[in-house]
Formats: sequence, structure tokens, C-alpha cells
Amino acid sequence: MSHTVCHDIGSWVNQNVNQQLEQCVEQDCNWWCLCCNKWFCFLVWIVVVIATWVVQTVCEVVADVIEVVVNIVVGIVDVLVGIFTFDWSRIVGGLVEIFSGPLVLLFNDILPIATLGSLVGAFNTAGKDWLLRDYVRGLIDSKYTDDPPEVLTRSKIKEALGVDSGGFGLRLQGRALRTFIRSDFSSQNDGTPDLIVWLNDKTLKLDLKALAGFNPPEWWKRPWPQLIGDSGDLSDVDLDNYVAKNGKGDDVKQFTLFSMSNADLQTRLDTATRHATELGLILQWNIEDVRLTEGDQVLMVPGSFASLLTTPPFSRHDSGDFAAAQAELCIPMVLGVFGFTDPTTGLVDLGVNGESAHLANSTCLETQSDGTNLFPPDRITGAACRDRKPDIAFKYSAIHELGHTFGLCHVDGLFRIMFTNAPSQKKSFASWSSVYQYWTSGLEAGFILDEGKKVWDYIIANFSSDCLKSRPF
Repeated sequence: MSHTVCHDIGSWVNQNVNQQLEQCVEQDCNWWCLCCNKWFCFLVWIVVVIATWVVQTVCEVVADVIEVVVNIVVGIVDVLVGIFTFDWSRIVGGLVEIFSGPLVLLFNDILPIATLGSLVGAFNTAGKDWLLRDYVRGLIDSKYTDDPPEVLTRSKIKEALGVDSGGFGLRLQGRALRTFIRSDFSSQNDGTPDLIVWLNDKTLKLDLKALAGFNPPEWWKRPWPQLIGDSGDLSDVDLDNYVAKNGKGDDVKQFTLFSMSNADLQTRLDTATRHATELGLILQWNIEDVRLTEGDQVLMVPGSFASLLTTPPFSRHDSGDFAAAQAELCIPMVLGVFGFTDPTTGLVDLGVNGESAHLANSTCLETQSDGTNLFPPDRITGAACRDRKPDIAFKYSAIHELGHTFGLCHVDGLFRIMFTNAPSQKKSFASWSSVYQYWTSGLEAGFILDEGKKVWDYIIANFSSDCLKSRPF
């Protein structure tokens, strides 16, 4: 949250000051004074960028210190809880949170600031926003002709996007759904809870204690759900009793099991909101808690993700109803889920952190594992991510999957948001862009200008003019 405040400072300056100065620089020259009007605007723009960098740098350092303290406190709590519950993976996870904080502060802020890399990054970001806005203006002018009806449409789109004034960016009101399971909900004729039916379905291979975070695997792969009992905390013994008695009886404790905590989902959404601006997107989120209605929604099979999106409570439309599916492009959706299964074994796959679906054809910036740069469509949109620690590595899961929904593919480079280390993708940790990314932004991953252009190629080609003309906030 503290980093979001720092980002908001820079966004306000960019939306209300920088863009006006950029337009001043772009104005026609006053030749009688050798373009002094443009040079003056350019100098003011430089001063504003430097002043903003100073303010944001101080803000980010303070935010990192706060984050270190929070990590230490959370880590201590995890260690103590792990000791009393004999959860060794939680103990190790807590220790990592405690000791990673000071290292993050050093490498994320001190080195880039001391070498002035973050100042270079400030100018790079401001210049990238400038270039992306001009690129989008060119796309709009190319698509919409000078015919009177299209001239009006073009004008309204530019106004809504703030291409010429008013702050550049496509404003989207997204939906964030935190999925949960209710222990006593039943749609069965005999009143048996749906959760018991799912647990007894051998094809689903669900383990209640594993879903709830008990008996976890390696700490760096474990899920972090949130279990809330109706009458207080629950133990693994309580869950055993629930299963043994089919969820019924006076001595059975009822509960709600969330895929993750509100705080963990918010961290991922805040990260998505901050980095979406690098793509020319301005996001706001409506957060909802939704109860899962089918057993195969608990641990999703990546290959079946697109079809699951059409089912309640998600209820997205595929291209069979193209108008509705296209309209949903304007309402990006992120699901907070329990996890994913390996389609070959049906067992939980703890190496998968997210899944996505995109509506239309796209092309990749880099060659993919199949030797092509094609990104075939799923003919529906949606993104899902699970919770995983530490946040410094996995807070990007939502924006990574959203990148796919806007037509982006996997890339090389550890400090690129669209990087993946999945064995099937064969992407390299090393790239020159990541070296530059670290020098200018520390350990914070990001998008490059070409990815912003690729996203806008996809947007202009596939979004309806009604969506582009709207400005919901």
C-alpha cells in the first residue's frame, strides 16, 4: 500500500503536468527566437522530472523501510505459529520474510539511487510514456478515416484516452474475485454439503487439509489460504472430524475457506495497478468474494481454464457471443484461486502460479518454445493467480496473467514482468533489458516500451469503439 502512494504521486504529475509540458514541446516553433518556446518547455519538463524523482525516491525508501518492518513482524508471527502448530514450512517461510527485508531495501533502492540509475529510470519512464502516447495517436489515426462519422468517433476516442490532453491511458474498471468454499453449503437433495461430495469424487483428487494449508509441501511452493471457523480457529483434527462425519453433526465445526487473504489479493492488485500504467492502462478494481459452485473450480486444470470461465460464478462469454465477449475486454477479470492441477496426473501442480485466456490472435515479441511468435486465441478473457510467498517474487502474478489477456507472451529476462521460468517455456534469466531494468528500477520488474506498443496494437485491433470512447473514472 505504501508503494502505491508513491506511484500515485508520479501518476498525478504525469497526468496533470508532464503531458501538458510534452504538448508544449510539440508545439510549432517560434522561429524568430530559434524555437525558444519549445526549449523553455523542455527545460521545465526536465526540472519537473527531476523534482518528481526526488520526491518519489524519498517516498520509496520510506515505503521500503515500512515494508521491511511489516515483513519482520509477519515473519515473526509465522515463525511462532509454525512452532506451535509444528508447521516447519511456515517457520522457514517466516524466516525468509524476516531476513529478506533488509536485503531488498539494499538492492532495490540503495544501489540504483547511489549510481543515479533510478534518475535515468525516471527520464526513461517519462520518455516512454511520451512515445507510447504518440504511438497510440498514430494507431487511432490509421484505423479511423476522415469520413464524418469516423472523424467524430476518432475525436471521442482521443478525448477519452487523453491522447491530446487530460491524462493518457485507457481507464478500465476490473473485477477481482476472491474464491472461497463454504463447508455447509449444499445443493444436494439429501443435504450433504457440496464440499463433501467434491472430496469424495476421486477424479478431483482434493485433500481438504492440503487446501487449508495443513501438511504443506516445500515452503517455497506451499499455498497460503485463509481458513475462518464459524466459532473460532480450527485445527487439522477439526477438519478430519468434518470429513469423517460428512460435514454434519453438532460436534462438526463449520468454516469458510478462502483461496487467499484479502491483504494478499490486494498486494497483487496494487502491483497490477502500478505496472499497468507502463502499458498505458489505468486500472481500478471492484473486489468480490465468490463461492465456488463446482468441484473442478477448486484446483483448475490449465487446459480447461477457458471453459471454466463460462461457468458460474465467473460467467464470462466466449466468442460464440462475440459482442458480449468483446464488451468484457473492457472489464478485465482476475480470479484469486486455490491452485492448479497437472492435466497429465490430475495432481496439484505447485509450480503453476497463474493462468490466463485471451480473446483474439496476437503475435509475440520473442520466439516462443514452439519456435513461432504466434499467440493463438482462447476466444475468452480472464486471468487467475494463486497466493505464493515471498511476495517480492510472486506479487506480479496478477499483472503477468493480465499481460497475457492483452496479447503479451513470455519473454527472456528475470526483471521483466512477462518472464517465466517454467521448464516448458525455456526462457532465459539473462537479458540486457533486465540488466538495464535493475539499474534503473532495482528489483522491481517492469514492462518495456515495445510491450506497451504490442498491447495497444491488440487494443486498437480488438476493442470496440464504445469501450475506447468510455471513461468510467
